[in-house]
Amino acid sequence: MILIRTRAILTAIACCLMLWFATQASAKPESGDISAEQGQNNAANSAFSAEQSAAEKAIATIEPRPFSKAGRGEIAIGMGTIASDIFIVYLPVSLRGGYHFKEWASLELTASFMGCFSNEVGENMARGGSQKCMRALTPTYDRLTETSGDTQLRSVTIKEYQVARFALNPIFSPFAGKFSLMNSAIVHYDLNLSAGLGVLVVEMPDALHIGKIQYGASFEGNFGLGLRFVFRNFVGVRLDFREYLFGKQNDKGLGTSSEIALSVSFLL
Repeated sequence: MILIRTRAILTAIACCLMLWFATQASAKPESGDISAEQGQNNAANSAFSAEQSAAEKAIATIEPRPFSKAGRGEIAIGMGTIASDIFIVYLPVSLRGGYHFKEWASLELTASFMGCFSNEVGENMARGGSQKCMRALTPTYDRLTETSGDTQLRSVTIKEYQVARFALNPIFSPFAGKFSLMNSAIVHYDLNLSAGLGVLVVEMPDALHIGKIQYGASFEGNFGLGLRFVFRNFVGVRLDFREYLFGKQNDKGLGTSSEIALSVSFLL
C-alpha cells in the first residue's frame, strides 16, 4: 500500500516536472526563430534609415546672408559707355540712388551726364572730345567728313547729341548666390532685372546761328540686366546693361542706345 502511494506521488511529481519543462520549451524561441526575427528588425531599421536619409537629402537647405538689403538705401557712382551710334561714342558718368524694400525688390533713380563743359563747336558744327565733352566722334565719322571726295558726305552733320538722362526703375533680384574669392573671402552676388521710364536731354547745333546750341527733352523707356557683387556686407561692385528707347527731336522717329556701366556701390 505504501509502495503504491509512493509510486503515485513520484508519478505526479514527474508529470509536473514534464509539464513545467514543456511550458518552458514552448515559451523559449528557437535560435533559428531569433535569427529570423533579428534579421527582420535589422531590415526594418535599415529601410527606416534609408528613408530618413533620403528625406534629409530632399530637404533644401538655404543659408541666409550674413547681412540684409531690406530696409536699406544704396548709392552708386560709376562710368559707362554707349557705343551703339555709328558716329558717336558716349562716356556717361552716372549717379544712382535707391531703396531696397525687400531682399529682392528695390526702386532706383539714375542720373547720367554725357554732355560738354563748354559751348564751343568744332568744324562742321561737331561737338566731341575736342570741345570738352563726355563723348568722342568715331573714326567712321572722321573718314566720311575728312577723306571722302563726295561733297554731300563731307557735309554730314550730326543733328543731335545726348547730354543727360534721368530714369526711375523698379529692380527685381530673383537670383542670388555666393562664392569664395581666392579662399580668403566670401563674395555675395545677385542678378537683377529692371525696366523703367525717364527723360533724355539732348543738344542740337543751331544750323541757322553758327555757334549756338539748342536743348530739348523727350521721354524714354528702358530695360536691362544687372550683376551686383557685395564685399564686407556694404561695399559692392555693379555691372549694369541698359537698353534705351527714345523719341528723336529732329527726325521725329525712334532711337535706341545700349549702355554698359561699371559702378561702385555702398549699402547705407
